[in-house]
Amino acid sequence: MHQFHETKEIKMLKKSLLALAVSAAAFSGAVNAAAVITGFTPAVVALEGHQNTTIGNNKLDEVNMIGGADTIIVTAGTAYIVNDLVYVSVSGATFDTTIPPTFAFTTAGTGTANFVDFSDANTARFRIATADWAAADLLTITGFDLKTTGATTATNIKFGAKAVSVNPLIGDYDKAVDLSAFTFANQLSNVITPLNAEVSTGAGRAEFTTTGGHATLQDVLTVATTDTPTAVDSILVTKVTHVLTGNYSWVMDYDLAANGGDADGVMDAAEIAKAFTTTLGAPALGADNVVYTLNTALTTLTATHNVVGGVLNTSSGIDASVALQLNAVGNAKSGSTIFAPQSFALNTTVSNGTISYSLPEVTGGKFTLDGSTTNVAFMPYGANYAQSITVSNRGSVVGAITVDIFADGVKHSKVLTATSAANSVTNISTEVKDFVAEKFGATFEGNVSLSIVTNSPSVEATALYYAKSDADRVLVQSK
Repeated sequence: MHQFHETKEIKMLKKSLLALAVSAAAFSGAVNAAAVITGFTPAVVALEGHQNTTIGNNKLDEVNMIGGADTIIVTAGTAYIVNDLVYVSVSGATFDTTIPPTFAFTTAGTGTANFVDFSDANTARFRIATADWAAADLLTITGFDLKTTGATTATNIKFGAKAVSVNPLIGDYDKAVDLSAFTFANQLSNVITPLNAEVSTGAGRAEFTTTGGHATLQDVLTVATTDTPTAVDSILVTKVTHVLTGNYSWVMDYDLAANGGDADGVMDAAEIAKAFTTTLGAPALGADNVVYTLNTALTTLTATHNVVGGVLNTSSGIDASVALQLNAVGNAKSGSTIFAPQSFALNTTVSNGTISYSLPEVTGGKFTLDGSTTNVAFMPYGANYAQSITVSNRGSVVGAITVDIFADGVKHSKVLTATSAANSVTNISTEVKDFVAEKFGATFEGNVSLSIVTNSPSVEATALYYAKSDADRVLVQSK
């Protein structure tokens, strides 16, 4: 009887067919399976604190996770074969590839896993080792480091996972649905009701008009701060510092004895407390308070808002709003000129007493004038000079003209006899020259600067001077 003997080629064919059958079975299971990522719930990160080098420094790790085990757990949805790879990916951030992840595994059999590498900054690769894994076996990432430079409130950091077979006929399988781990939000935001006073030329520019129901002796900047502590990188706000830059020269009136000051030429704390007052909104977890300081140049007002109460990462102690009130003594008390028009800039810094960070600069509002102003930086007077100063009124409103002259650190003001006639040009050269002579002497030789204010719109002043020796004419820049 003839006996059949398998050739080497037939044996190899059988092995190949068996491998394909196993692969097909695995692939069939993989198609219907899906790995699952668990171990955490999404955490909100305070963007300001996260970007601060002392707090978050644009980095996150497993310690920042909340809920569950504070780890990344990948539960296999199907069997994994020895030498297959498990890819754990991150989007919205990158892994710090200089620091290998720490991990553990839980398998029903003797299967293990090894960390292979970071195939790129978004992907960590692990290899199935020792023996095959069964469905529901676990790969647990217990430690990782993320880089988050450039994160915004739109950033959403998610983790994903998939298996990759060593068999090219299968390729990727058992892909998990990405799970959000971190989102970002601003902890603090301000809603500003800006300064909006109109300075009254009819009241000597020492107070405000009642336009729009405005108070005549006070303008108010209101800041409503929303503080929403988050689970990650929040700070417990204990102080909010508002710095409002502008020209506050008029508040020196509060240093005068007639207004209760000590007349020492310096704004002390008690005088500043009269010039600037506060109204606080509803208290959050205690009554806050505000303390003012003013620099000697009278250009920088600092309002330090001391916050009472608040619980770290949980609740804010910031009162509902803070109204910064700028006061004037008014024309009836011979108040000083309130500089207008001018704009104010507001810079806000928040602190927990040790760490601080700044919010973006915003406008603090502006003062307008119920008229027109032209400032002349330079005008020479003396025997060798002649002046030409005219006021052009393009509108239909007749306006009184006030001139301020500045020389040798002294300011003098006068309402001129001349008025700015409608739709015409008024020459005020002689009256201004006489005013200079009145205040500095008939033989005054020197330079002055001028501020020409007309309480009507659409007015512009033009200033020239002539050198009599050579008849040169110079148009003085004005604004």
